[in-house]
Amino acid sequence: MLRRFFAYYRPYKRLFALDFGCAVVSGLMELGFPIAVTLFVDRLLPSGDWGLVVIASLGLLAVYLTNTGLIAIVTYWGHMLGVNIETDMRRTAFDHLQKLSFSYFDEQKTGHLVGRLTKDLEEIGEVAHHGPEDAFIAVMTLLGALALMFTINAPLAAITTAVLPLTVWLTVRFGGRLTLNWRRLFQRVGAFNARIEENVGGIRVVQAYANED
Repeated sequence: MLRRFFAYYRPYKRLFALDFGCAVVSGLMELGFPIAVTLFVDRLLPSGDWGLVVIASLGLLAVYLTNTGLIAIVTYWGHMLGVNIETDMRRTAFDHLQKLSFSYFDEQKTGHLVGRLTKDLEEIGEVAHHGPEDAFIAVMTLLGALALMFTINAPLAAITTAVLPLTVWLTVRFGGRLTLNWRRLFQRVGAFNARIEENVGGIRVVQAYANED
């Protein structure tokens, strides 16, 4: 399944590389920015070298503006990547539906099929955009933050990391519940769409026989 999913990235390798690369660089900047500000406040300002302070301030501003530009690229072109993949998936799903037998449509509700082609594929498009970069950046940020923490103050960092197993356990425990709730929600949305489609589709038949009452 994952192989079929990642196959949709192939036509958009450059777009994915742009989105992923900008996201990684932005994550590194956000990780290093607090350290730069700390050095600026603790060491540079007390030195009284105002010429260097101005240069460092301009450097921090340039880093901040660059990070803002990278975030804008990730937001725009990343969503373009997700929309393109979502469109390809929707086209593939629609072509597949056209090849199915009549008995399949007798057993399936139209509202459920419409929900699969619209809302479900929209969510998959969001995963295609945010999934790989968010997973990589989360791991990179965690490892980078731990490395910086142990470099600055190892005992305090050890106390902080002691709660990580509990955090992981809570995430796994409640994440499973959230997944079940999301599945139930999408099932209810599909049932709602099916009912709406049947009711709206039956209006013409009811009106044709003047049977509104």
